[in-house]
Amino acid sequence: MIFKKIKKWILPKEIDFFGDLKQQSIETQKIIEELNEFYTSATSNNTEPLLNRIAESKKNNSANLKKLNATFITPVDREALSRVYTQLYWIVLSIKHLIVEIEAYKIYDLSEYQEIFNLLNQEQAELTKGFEKLQAKKYPSVHEHVDAVIQLDNELIKVYVRILSELFRKNNFPELLMHKEILSQLKEISKRIHISANLLIDIIFKID
Repeated sequence: MIFKKIKKWILPKEIDFFGDLKQQSIETQKIIEELNEFYTSATSNNTEPLLNRIAESKKNNSANLKKLNATFITPVDREALSRVYTQLYWIVLSIKHLIVEIEAYKIYDLSEYQEIFNLLNQEQAELTKGFEKLQAKKYPSVHEHVDAVIQLDNELIKVYVRILSELFRKNNFPELLMHKEILSQLKEISKRIHISANLLIDIIFKID
């Protein structure tokens, strides 16, 4: 009992950074799922609940970075962890940018891009599984989920190019420009997920 009290006073509190990364990825996954639902099947144009979830994600990310900056003992170097935290938030930030663009263009029905939204859902789900395996110390399994993210990103690019080529065949130039910007932002979200997966592998390399 005395040793436990001494340990509590002297030794720094151990923080589950990998668990925090997993939780941040789960929160990001929920935002993407809500984004999909909102722009492909929702009947309301009220983005406030989605923006509130994004704001909450920003607060959690800031809290994670504060914990990281205040801790001396980490499972891998602090810079590696910081990069992943930041890149995970960049996914959410890219979603916020997408919402800003959509609000400006007043194009709320994106059901024609359902395939892209589904691929984003799958990408983030695979990324979350990768962080779950990281926390569970099942390091070889992480590679499988990262590979899945990369394959899904490649598939999304193909869909992006196909849809864009169909838009170019239309004569409505203003509509083309607006949809092109929306598609570009959807592609940016996928890119951020892909980069997060690469940083996850970087952590695995550092552990090994």
